[in-house]
Amino acid sequence: MTKTQHIFNLDFVAADNFDEIIDSIIKEPTPDHLFPVVITPNVDLTVHLNKNKKLLPIFQHARFILPDGAPIIWFSKLLGRPLKKRLAGSDLFPLIWKASIQHHKKVFLVLPNEEVKGKLANEYPVAASYIPPFFEATKEDVEMEAQKIFPHLLQQEPDFVFLGLRYPKQEMLIVNLHNKLKAANSKMPLFFNLGASYEFYTGMKSRAPKWMQNIGLEWLHRFLSEPKRTFKRYFYDDLYIFILFLKEFLRK
Repeated sequence: MTKTQHIFNLDFVAADNFDEIIDSIIKEPTPDHLFPVVITPNVDLTVHLNKNKKLLPIFQHARFILPDGAPIIWFSKLLGRPLKKRLAGSDLFPLIWKASIQHHKKVFLVLPNEEVKGKLANEYPVAASYIPPFFEATKEDVEMEAQKIFPHLLQQEPDFVFLGLRYPKQEMLIVNLHNKLKAANSKMPLFFNLGASYEFYTGMKSRAPKWMQNIGLEWLHRFLSEPKRTFKRYFYDDLYIFILFLKEFLRK
């Protein structure tokens, strides 16, 4: 059984590599008591989930919650519940993608653009995909997109559904599709909440150099790459992590 540590209201996997996780995903179905999704919360997603009283109770029961972000590891050690290593979504995707191809898993991809689709299709031509138009993170817009994707999932019955959208669109879409599939008594896939992992994998976006990743400065690289989009995220929204840490520390 995979060891976890309960931090920031989430049960993060405490592992030093992906081997056991990949093996479990490929060989075993999601237990009935867990929500069939793999999430990789960094500071930003951890903060947003803790502020969202509708999504947090659902994603708390995710099949795997992997710590993506050096600060999550640092805070875990300060709280006396140490996580072994950062398990980033951008590192997970290449591994589970290649394992899916090797084991002939049926996959469905929700992709950001045609360029990513073309590059992934070259590697796994049988993978089905959908590129949503721009939509808002509203209940109505998410429902509209879910209605477009749902028939494909009913027909194709994929083992895995990979989503690469921004918060909270992909989280809302996963919940909506899960509920539709459950109501239809259809095969339930394992969903992967992957953010920008597609774009890193296909080379459309560059990750921080290894030395920056190793010392916990990948966020700085992303900020310098997209300062207008990420300024509020890193210098306002994500500071709430210190409030979460203080609450956890005082409960010790």
